[in-house]
Amino acid sequence: MINSLTSFRFFAALMVFLYHIGVTAQLELGTAGVQFFFVLSGFILAYNYHSKFTELEGVRIKKFYIARFAKIYPVHVLTFLISLPLALLYFNPQGLYFIKLAYMSSINLLLIQSFFPNQATYFNFNGVSWTLSVEAIFYLTFPFLVWIFTKLRMNKNVFRAFFLFLAIWIALLLLNAKLTEDNSFYVWLLHIFPVARLFEFACGAVLGLIFVEKFSGVNQVKSKFTVLELLSVGLFIVLLVVSRGVDVGIVRGVYFVPIWCLLIFVYAFQGGLISKVLSNKTLVYLGEISFSFYMVHQLVIRYMDFLTIPVIYKSSISFILSILLSSLIFKFYEEPLRKKLRYGFNHSNKQKSMQLPSSPSIESRLS
Repeated sequence: MINSLTSFRFFAALMVFLYHIGVTAQLELGTAGVQFFFVLSGFILAYNYHSKFTELEGVRIKKFYIARFAKIYPVHVLTFLISLPLALLYFNPQGLYFIKLAYMSSINLLLIQSFFPNQATYFNFNGVSWTLSVEAIFYLTFPFLVWIFTKLRMNKNVFRAFFLFLAIWIALLLLNAKLTEDNSFYVWLLHIFPVARLFEFACGAVLGLIFVEKFSGVNQVKSKFTVLELLSVGLFIVLLVVSRGVDVGIVRGVYFVPIWCLLIFVYAFQGGLISKVLSNKTLVYLGEISFSFYMVHQLVIRYMDFLTIPVIYKSSISFILSILLSSLIFKFYEEPLRKKLRYGFNHSNKQKSMQLPSSPSIESRLS
């Protein structure tokens, strides 16, 4: 596990939270956070599985799919159930009420909502879960992407990979230019449709393969890496401020992808002072619970909207409740169920019977 990047996951989730409570509505923090998650997802998976899919073997692919399903699906189901009372408020209790409810629920639970060009469909129930629909496609394609990138030797030819992805990035920028909310179909096609978002994930995956192939053994000079870490964060802040004057279609498209690639690459070395700070146990823990935090925070905000209290108190309480809930979900639901689904429901009992009381088992898990 790369501690610095794990901690960054919490800050990305926090950006999405701040966007949803409207504190920084003029800045596309939510967009930036989602783009970070998509790029980081590709990087971390490539970092962990870089040698697993040089050849496509059914057993390995199956194990990978089970591991990813075990990671995201239990929390998705839980937050779907938490969102159900809110969703029922907006269903018209007339006509084919129960059929429509069952239909919409099935789409959401099957994680295919992002394939429907209708905002009421892909943002239904727990709104942020549309990104899980996109991530599911990332996971399905990942083994094949790694195989293709390896066969094309993109992990060895950095310049080939750079210019290819630069060309695609520029093309996507041009497609997103002047895109407004009035163009609902094209908003869906370029910002929600999983195939369009595959670019961000692929960027992270290629970056991860290149990092492992070319840079994993690089000697770390703390002073140089500290400067690089500060520069990458500073550049993100500059781009975030500048984004206020950029077409919103571009910003919500692929605007932040290059800076996230740079930041992830720099912090993956864990060589500077900022990385050391980010390796603090508290920050790493917040990074570990960030998935639950991301999945539950908007529901907390929506339930808090029923209270007539000042916005500042509502925002503070929403944040505290989201942290507490995500901590509980992570400890008592997300992690236990992830292990059971991935390794079998008898795995934990077998481990307990095999280990000595003084030697607790430690399981490394995918970030």
